[in-house]
Amino acid sequence: MERVSVLARHFVTETSAAVSDLPGRQLTLTPVSSAQVIKNSKEAGIKARSIPSQPTTGQASVACWGERSFPVSQSDTALVIIDMQTDFLSPEGRVGQHYKDSPILDGLPGVERLLAACRKAGMTIAHSRSHRYGANVMDELVGTKDEGYELYPSCRARPGEIVVDKWTFGAFASTPLEAELRARGVERILLCGVLTNVCVFATASQAVDRFFRVCVIEDASAAFQRDWHDMAIKLISEPQRKRGHQAQVGLYFGEISSVAE
Repeated sequence: MERVSVLARHFVTETSAAVSDLPGRQLTLTPVSSAQVIKNSKEAGIKARSIPSQPTTGQASVACWGERSFPVSQSDTALVIIDMQTDFLSPEGRVGQHYKDSPILDGLPGVERLLAACRKAGMTIAHSRSHRYGANVMDELVGTKDEGYELYPSCRARPGEIVVDKWTFGAFASTPLEAELRARGVERILLCGVLTNVCVFATASQAVDRFFRVCVIEDASAAFQRDWHDMAIKLISEPQRKRGHQAQVGLYFGEISSVAE
């Protein structure tokens, strides 16, 4: 995703919004109208009919699998990073301890490079943290500065970046992420993080349900087994490239690219 950094030559990073401190939550909030969020099938139908088959042209274009491309712009594209928490990435974490010899850290260098490039370009950045551990919901961790629950040190959010705490696998269903992105004019998402086959996959599905165009950055994502990662990427990618759906860039269920692109 080095190509994203070309945006920095066209834009100066805007002053970030102030971070609001809410009890039990760490969220970057801006005034949001409920009218911006799709609430029912009628509104979804209106939104669907308003979306052109091809996305608007961006300031840069990311090469994707299947000889496709995904345009990005500072004004309407966000980097959404899923659950880069110590509990998942560390072999001593609440979940990582059960997968000590896994490839879970394979995506970390890609996330770090992508995060740096998108920050330099002045793009919207959003992070999710999950207190859903399998079948358990540990909401007592939210707002406690628990080291395992916190984002991995090299992926910590900066002031002005969106941070949402979720109890669902997808980052939209149980958080204000949709409203936060819409308030910033976001229409397209670069998606990465862990676990590819669980929360990244669920977030991609929930994003396109809300008509955000999605591009998953494959080498900035990881799972506890390589075949789980590969299967999730296949399920996200292949419907998008199937004849008949090809015009719907990033909407069924996502384009796939790499950091190098």
